[in-house]
Amino acid sequence: MPGYFFYEMEKQSNSTNKFPRSLLGRNFASATLALGTGFIFLVGCGLSPSKGVPTVRKPTAEVILTGLDNPRGVVVGPAGELFVAEAGTGYAAIDPTQMTGKLTKFTDRNSDGDFDDEGEAERWFSHLPTYNAEHFTNSVRDEVGGPGDMLLHRDGRIYLSFDGGFDKQALVEISSEGRIGRTLADRTNMNGIAFDLDQERIYAVESSFNQLIEITLDGQLRVIAVFPLLDSGQQAVPAGLTVDAQTGEVLVALFSGAVVDDETGDIILFVPGDAKVVRVNPETGRFTDEITGLTTAVDVAMDDAGNVFVVEMASAFVEPFPSGFDFLDPDASPLHGGYQRYSGRVTLYPPDGGPPRVLVDGLDTPTNITVAPDGALYVSTGQGTPGRPIPGPDGPTTIVGEIVRISNFLSETENQKGRSK
Repeated sequence: MPGYFFYEMEKQSNSTNKFPRSLLGRNFASATLALGTGFIFLVGCGLSPSKGVPTVRKPTAEVILTGLDNPRGVVVGPAGELFVAEAGTGYAAIDPTQMTGKLTKFTDRNSDGDFDDEGEAERWFSHLPTYNAEHFTNSVRDEVGGPGDMLLHRDGRIYLSFDGGFDKQALVEISSEGRIGRTLADRTNMNGIAFDLDQERIYAVESSFNQLIEITLDGQLRVIAVFPLLDSGQQAVPAGLTVDAQTGEVLVALFSGAVVDDETGDIILFVPGDAKVVRVNPETGRFTDEITGLTTAVDVAMDDAGNVFVVEMASAFVEPFPSGFDFLDPDASPLHGGYQRYSGRVTLYPPDGGPPRVLVDGLDTPTNITVAPDGALYVSTGQGTPGRPIPGPDGPTTIVGEIVRISNFLSETENQKGRSK
């Protein structure tokens, strides 16, 4: 087991207690909803019922958690509790007590619909590895790594992937009581993980190696597919994935890597329109394009009815950091830092091949999406150094990690179709 877990394990081994609490279709109409520090734009479909097409509900989007440090994976427990992984502040401390990656269980004890009230957070881990890519690679972007994606097994075990930088990368098993157990894989950044249909294997994407891999629960590993270069010659960078509940095939979001401007020599983080979602046969490794023409496709999810939900993190590459920029300076200029802030969105692609529709627009750098048992979507937002000044929809603001819940986006007809499957 990698040494960076020793601190957390040692504290637990001396006590039986857990850690202290701590693309677009036609005729779309949009509305704006003020939430948290910015605005989330809700987009509904205005197709006329007179044409035989049921009116689609206007989605409900609400911030249910705020003040987080780079929230990533979210899982919803059987009683509605949330487990949330936070990548941390990005400060790569040598002293493990200064590491800021977290795993927290949230319970809505007063049933008010959010998880921000006193006594609703139970901190499982507080000192997990974190780092900022800019500090190590001069990547011209504010990109924080740490605790990443997460899965909840039917027996209560949790599987958590880490990208804490270099030798701090792994997939670990955590008991239902909140104790770190086995390391299933000690691999490069596994930004997205998903169970197979039997919950006997875990699929993971390795962004650095452009691979989809399979990991059994006893730690056996197999490479399923290696993704080729995208249309502009850049790396594919698989970032998120989901499993089709009907076929067992794996849908993988290819984010799109950086390219170099031939004229200026500048690094461009991504090419708009080059990202896509591919469908992979996990037995043969063969894959085909599922959804194309995307920009920064960072995660993908699918419900039991076959609706596919794609998260695009940002729409444009703007304002890379100048040399020597201080992420921690509260008086720094409010820069986008590569990814345009408040330009992320979540789009639904219906199973019948009908027009896709944007459910929520104007999100601040969303990274992860989860479909809850009741069909609601949970989206993690606010990637980057917490508190760093950034441009907002109404002027300068700061980075704040939040979880947004999206619901009420399917018509009754669509709900009935889902229940009949």
